[in-house]
Amino acid sequence: MKPVKYVMDRTFKIDSHRQFPKYTSTKFETWFHRHAEAEQTRYKRHVSYFHGCYVNYNYPDLGKAFVAVYNALGIGVRLLDRERCCGVAKIANRLVKEATRDADINLASIRKAIADGSEAVVSTSSTCCFTMRDEYPHILGIDNADVRRSITLATAYLSKLIERGEVKLVFRDDYLRRVAYHTPCHMERMGFAQYSVELLKSIPGVDLVVLNPNCCGIAGTYGFKKENYETSQAIGSKLFAEIERERPDFVSTDCETCKWQIEMSVGMKVKHPIEVLFEVLDVEATKKANNLIN
Repeated sequence: MKPVKYVMDRTFKIDSHRQFPKYTSTKFETWFHRHAEAEQTRYKRHVSYFHGCYVNYNYPDLGKAFVAVYNALGIGVRLLDRERCCGVAKIANRLVKEATRDADINLASIRKAIADGSEAVVSTSSTCCFTMRDEYPHILGIDNADVRRSITLATAYLSKLIERGEVKLVFRDDYLRRVAYHTPCHMERMGFAQYSVELLKSIPGVDLVVLNPNCCGIAGTYGFKKENYETSQAIGSKLFAEIERERPDFVSTDCETCKWQIEMSVGMKVKHPIEVLFEVLDVEATKKANNLIN
């Protein structure tokens, strides 16, 4: 809303050009408890899902797609007993005490989830994954060595299962799309981009373009600030120009803030790789391939 943007620009110094993600009327957690939680007891193996603020408050459809894809493979999904923000925004804005408090709550919940039989704690947010795995010890000085390897990205966990022959995805044969994949900076740091790329490449009918690893410029809350807006857009200009040259049907990335930046700056739809898998997945054939139905 323009009046709100004006007030935020003048009062909080959040640039009025910046587009914000919309809030959902029904949180992901609410949907999960009402419509999906009871079904998860059917499955012999489980993961715990760290959905993050974005899925919970802005885009529950990504969380729904995650649950659907994992369930189709015979993997149940649990939520953590308590989940707080991963802390990346507080870390970036030097609110170390507040970030440490949230990190302690998250790690206690993660340890309990693993002790209760979850195979891993999986996130669809590359930012949340990177923060909990790497920034908790390096920035906040919190020891997470006992559970660090159990915290992983949704596409990384899934790709490894497929590579080991433990699960199989079956896709429809009527999907023809040119897709450009953007590697977020922290995905490059974790070495996880290969897993998202491999999954997208495995989809028949997808013409995949892996974009050069240029920063989108948003850098979390950095690009929202009035003092940084022009710099943010300049940093992302190479990426935006490459996307426009490649002319894909849509862009895919694992980072929600990269998604916001690209959608605002290029005017092109951006989808998470898990969304793409769900979009093209033959659910019944996948369940049959994984011995879930006769």
